[in-house]
Amino acid sequence: MKRRFFEMLGKPLKATVLGVVVAASALAMIFGALVHEHGGSAPAHDTLKPAVNQAGAGKKVSYNRDVRPILSDKCFACHGFDDKTREAGLRLDIRDAALTEYDSGVPIVPGDPDSSTIIKRIESEKPNLVMPPPTTHKTVSADELAVIRQWIKEGAEYEPHWAFIPPEMPELPVVNDGAWVRNEIDRFVLAMLDKKGLKPSPEADKRTLIRRVYLDLIGLPPTPEQVEAFVNDKSPDAYEKMVDDLLANAHHGERMALPWLDAARYADSNSFQFDNDRWAWPWRDWLIKQINTNRPFDEVIVEMLAGDLLENPTQDQMVATSFNRNHFINAEGGAIREEVRFNYVLDRVETTSTTFLGLTYACAQCHDHKYDPISIENYYEFFAFFGQTDERGATDLNVDTWDFRYRIAKPFISLATGEQKKELDRLKKIEAEAFKAFGGKDASKRLEDEARKWARALTKEQISEHSYFMSELIGRARYGSFQAPMQGGKFRDYYARQIAPDDADWLPAYKAWNEAQMARMEHQGTMPYVMTMGDSKKPREIKVRDRGLYSAKVGEPLQPGLPEALGGLPEDLPKNRLGLAKWIVSDANPLTARVLVNRLWQQVFGKGIVASPEDFGLQSAMPSHPELLDYLAVQYRAEWDTKAIMRQIVTSATYRQASAISPEMLEMDPENKWLARGARYRLPAMLIRDQALATSGLFNNEMFGPPVYPYQPPGLWADISFAMFEYKQSEGGDLYRRSLYTFFRRTLAPPNMFDNASRQACTVKISVTNTPLQALTLLNDPTYVEAARALALRAMKHQPNATPRDLIGDMMLLALLRPGQKRELDVLEAAYKREAAWYRDRPSDTAQYLAVGKLPVPQDTDQTHLAALSSVALTIMNLDEAMTKE
Repeated sequence: MKRRFFEMLGKPLKATVLGVVVAASALAMIFGALVHEHGGSAPAHDTLKPAVNQAGAGKKVSYNRDVRPILSDKCFACHGFDDKTREAGLRLDIRDAALTEYDSGVPIVPGDPDSSTIIKRIESEKPNLVMPPPTTHKTVSADELAVIRQWIKEGAEYEPHWAFIPPEMPELPVVNDGAWVRNEIDRFVLAMLDKKGLKPSPEADKRTLIRRVYLDLIGLPPTPEQVEAFVNDKSPDAYEKMVDDLLANAHHGERMALPWLDAARYADSNSFQFDNDRWAWPWRDWLIKQINTNRPFDEVIVEMLAGDLLENPTQDQMVATSFNRNHFINAEGGAIREEVRFNYVLDRVETTSTTFLGLTYACAQCHDHKYDPISIENYYEFFAFFGQTDERGATDLNVDTWDFRYRIAKPFISLATGEQKKELDRLKKIEAEAFKAFGGKDASKRLEDEARKWARALTKEQISEHSYFMSELIGRARYGSFQAPMQGGKFRDYYARQIAPDDADWLPAYKAWNEAQMARMEHQGTMPYVMTMGDSKKPREIKVRDRGLYSAKVGEPLQPGLPEALGGLPEDLPKNRLGLAKWIVSDANPLTARVLVNRLWQQVFGKGIVASPEDFGLQSAMPSHPELLDYLAVQYRAEWDTKAIMRQIVTSATYRQASAISPEMLEMDPENKWLARGARYRLPAMLIRDQALATSGLFNNEMFGPPVYPYQPPGLWADISFAMFEYKQSEGGDLYRRSLYTFFRRTLAPPNMFDNASRQACTVKISVTNTPLQALTLLNDPTYVEAARALALRAMKHQPNATPRDLIGDMMLLALLRPGQKRELDVLEAAYKREAAWYRDRPSDTAQYLAVGKLPVPQDTDQTHLAALSSVALTIMNLDEAMTKE
């Protein structure tokens, strides 16, 4: 298949990964000049460059904007908050300390940079005096030194860290071009563009705009009919009406849930040895429903963090708390349970602080934070909110599925329906009757003794002839030490079906019992048990752990609390998770509203107003538009109306700009930091797959429910599960469900989703990839090969008697939502002819190519024609334009 793609381009290359890269590059060059309206766009992954305020530029130096980032990066590790690693007792993060006289002089003398020892040490050429020391491999650049000099000259004024100051509604800036402004967002953006000497870009054409907003709000492309309707709608509010329809669309919740799944480290398995399954999907479904109903998000946050502590919590409120049970579950027999439980709490601290506060709390687990005002005591005070959960670091429910697949830990609740319970009772009755017919406990004991006798008679060489897993069970049978009843059952069944004589008189009755047992187990696997939060009735003592070691408790017992820099936990709130949750959504907390609107901005523009969404501490990136960030945060905090914020963002003139970039703009703002053009970047892998399914007509828009198992190379799960778990590929419409519903195994994530977070830990920063492996997958994975064939068949059905050229034009309209240009159609028609000639001479290869996937080929179809058209369809689907949000 790869070779065919290369020959299609007229470039016979070897079928290697390098070849795929070269082919993809050649394809991009062919079409780069043909894309009719996008121009030369900036790379998807912009290189970050530090913004240095040049001294003497006539603008007062800001400590927060210009100086703190330099000192935090170069100085605070040795001269900051952590007194245990502080060198020479010198602090530079506090003004009074920095202005104190030491034996070597005064570090900072306001108004006199030449008398300030910080300047002398930075400028020193002596290795034993220069700062930062050579051993740190850090240096202060000439530009940075100039900034520090100017700041000291201007009085060395310190400011509280911007993120720890509660946001206030800023005044709307006055702008030069009021006609461009569509809402308040544009005033802030345009004011910044005016300062930078930049002009906004014109509005994107309607075809680009509708595809952009569809992908951002529901994660699916519009149909050609929807595009044409919007293009022909001349009403002044046509765009706004479309945005409102998309916000009301049920798929909006699915699109908005995607980044939350990464933040919640959502997965369908436990990790560690065997990586057993769990029922995580009810929380995913709960979240989608909350987003779609647009519940005030402060209520959603409170339920995620402490729904179990609300008065008479509902089942939904209990399910909500699974947010903090999405962590790893360790079922290994040799694990130290208290250590495991301790690690679960560490995970909740990191997830909660990253997701809602944008703080790197985890840095203070072993020592005071090097940069932020978070002591190790503060860390364990935060730890105390989550340390009371009623768990013991071991699995408590090993659900009786025959493959030991499901394993979860307390606390949990059952979500079984009445019908499911009724069916379970029926299956149990059948199993009991079959067990009685077999002979009951006596017969079972005789069979087990016979099986153990066989196992003990085997030599080591004979044991090794069996599978890895069965060899282990045989070994356990020899010494009578099964870890769980299911292991004994598995061993007994193996002996009965594989070893015992086929004519044994008890075998038919045994098989009937065994099959009834398996039916009951299979049904139990459909009855979800969802792990939830729930505090123990007996409080645990929380102390600092020396060097973060779970067993090294030191100091006095601690109560749940917050750092002084954040104002501490108000006295009127309970000292538990519910108190923490209420503080997180309160006006007293300066962080959460900023953190969340920043992630909404990142979801739309590819990069947040704060480029470090995981860190709003002293090491954070400065906001590119601080007043805009505060404006959005205050707006959000007023009603916690997420849809209103998304509507405001996507209806702004800022959002609607074309993404084309001129050489001048590339020179002045290569990263699009100042938003003088629309965002352009590679779509996430999940959206690329969903788009391929939707474009081809294969997409199944069914929502909710257990995960599905689309195409995956065989055997991938064997090694990571010791051959215990078989990947059972879904059938029918489940093969074409949205990527959100794909089963996500932690130890082996879906292999065709390259840029997805690993779900090993909380992740809030978008990862964009253009790895050659993705090109390899998009050209060869059954999902895309089958989708290309479906796209070709869709075009053929739409125009039964059309020429290949017309069909190619139809496929371009379906995939790219625009008509093809003559020179594009010329290139693709020539490719079709080469493909048709190749397939015509190779009927077996043609049949093999058309057999990929489950989609049948109509019997009366010209296979050569379909194969050639499918190859062209795959080319169109692999265009940069198809995989990029323009």
